[in-house]
Amino acid sequence: MERYVAATLRSLAFLTRMPPVARAFTGTHLLGDDTHAFPVAGMIAALPAALVLMVAAFAGLSPLVAATLAVAAMVFTTGALHEDGLGDVADGLGGHHERERALAIMKDSRVGSYGALALALSVVLRIALVAELAGSHGPGSAALALVAVAAVSRGAMAWLWSSLVSADPGGLADTVGRPDARTGRLALAIGSILYLAGGVVACGIGTTLAGYGFGALVLLGFRRFIRRRLGGQTGDCLGAAQQLVEMAALAGLALSFA
Repeated sequence: MERYVAATLRSLAFLTRMPPVARAFTGTHLLGDDTHAFPVAGMIAALPAALVLMVAAFAGLSPLVAATLAVAAMVFTTGALHEDGLGDVADGLGGHHERERALAIMKDSRVGSYGALALALSVVLRIALVAELAGSHGPGSAALALVAVAAVSRGAMAWLWSSLVSADPGGLADTVGRPDARTGRLALAIGSILYLAGGVVACGIGTTLAGYGFGALVLLGFRRFIRRRLGGQTGDCLGAAQQLVEMAALAGLALSFA
């Protein structure tokens, strides 16, 4: 348990703005070896957003305003780490560039048209879906759904990292140590269990399974896409995968079977 806590603290230092806890960094640790802790780190990262959502709703703000504040809190907590990956991937792969050119564009810190549109659509869609959840299931259930989705999307990101070779040798995702297949599967399993448990309590089994199915389809489709275009994954691809799975899972949870 102590080792898992330390891995979670190291993961939080990478995935969020949380300052590193010195005792968790004694010795040499590759980030890839800690990815089994990504789902729990994702849950912790989502707690401020969940709290903001509930407080805003309790204060009498509309679901739309509460959802906007919650998504803003999430972006602030993570330092827009995953959003940056989504924007870079959209810029690099949005056109018909060859592999090397696409990788070069993804490394460019400037945001192009594809990236700007992808980021805008991601933020707007997440706000709309969280607002829908808050309006239909209540702010408490929407907050729990946010936490559950944060877990499975980080598990999906870890699995994708382990399942594809690096398309950018020497890049961030390559230098911090790619997780082995077992660690990637473990991260996905932990994230799935946490999502299913939280989703069923928050929104019921039907929409929870729909969200899981949507997320799986999007993850597998994205994996196939980047494997064909790039021959593997990069750090930006991992961030984009987290965003895509999060949106897909929230869309499933927001469905109504009435």
